[in-house]
Amino acid sequence: MKIAIGIGEPSGDLIASSLIKYFKSKNPNINFIGITGPKCQKEGLRSDFDISSLSVNGFVDVLKNYHALWKFRDNFLQYLYKEKPDIYIGVDAPDFNFFIERKLKKKGCKVFHYVCPSIWAWRMNRYKDFHKTFDHLFYIFNHEKKLLKSLNISATFVGHPIASLDSINCAKFKSRNKLRLDLNAKIISLLPGSRESEINNNLPVLFLSAKEINKKIKNLIFLIPILNKDTFYKINKLKREYGLANINAIIGHSHEVLNSSDFAIITSGTATLEAAFMKIPMIIIYKLSFFSYHFLKYFLKIKFIGLPNILLNKLFVPEFYKNVDPKVIAKKAIELLGDKDYLIKLKTSFSDLHKKHKLNTNQIIYKSIINK
Repeated sequence: MKIAIGIGEPSGDLIASSLIKYFKSKNPNINFIGITGPKCQKEGLRSDFDISSLSVNGFVDVLKNYHALWKFRDNFLQYLYKEKPDIYIGVDAPDFNFFIERKLKKKGCKVFHYVCPSIWAWRMNRYKDFHKTFDHLFYIFNHEKKLLKSLNISATFVGHPIASLDSINCAKFKSRNKLRLDLNAKIISLLPGSRESEINNNLPVLFLSAKEINKKIKNLIFLIPILNKDTFYKINKLKREYGLANINAIIGHSHEVLNSSDFAIITSGTATLEAAFMKIPMIIIYKLSFFSYHFLKYFLKIKFIGLPNILLNKLFVPEFYKNVDPKVIAKKAIELLGDKDYLIKLKTSFSDLHKKHKLNTNQIIYKSIINK
């Protein structure tokens, strides 16, 4: 059996790699092809198509890189036509994957889409083409069940794959021991995002916020999990510029960094949900361009941008995306760290959220695909 996988960003690489590992444990003869990333490569997916070619962020970036993205998509499709996979699994990245999925479905390939597009947030009309796009949908958020059922979409709730990861469910002292951190230290993690554009936009905000927090709380350690040496050198340069000796960049180990933390300031995205599953108090930021902000303001149909708030349906975690002011962010972080009642409520709410989304995801998907 030949299974092709399409991913578009690091979170998709994590999800797909876990899926590949499980499938191979059940059937080592399955041949996986498609788009790869560092984690998928580790599980044996070798490919000339890498997620680094798709890692752009925001509407302006997409427009700037449109020709390169179009060429990548066309080349990938031609590759799939040649390889003729039995099954295609599109992992998230709907604007990229849906085009590929429709083309392969017409060719008789069995098509599955993993992670429901956020039709509950914007572009609701996309659901009308679902039946032409894929044969079955695997959705990861509990609140999507009612909507998908009302739309008569062939779909299965599989829980969130990240909720069951060992690194998410690890005890804090184990994460600190792995990173050789003081068990009694006060640690705040700073997560600027995974794409280069996100890092460039958000690092100055995070550094200035850290500088303000340092004025009020002494003996802090700030940790920044990063993906590569280029970002490591960039952070060391900024450390000198901002005079922040207590910021340390760690290549890899993003889950261990988060799990070691007493607090986190995170760029909106999957990392906010990872922190919620770990019961880490946080602030969510997202520095948008003027165009991107007003585009979202016009089209977005929900009140929040952070996944924990969306899933809890209330503003439980502070969000800053219009006025991303480091002084305001720092003040809020200090306030929350000292609010014991809030921290207790947060742990309870996040524990409930984790429980709802912690299923044997890979097993459910494997059985669904094999039995189809």
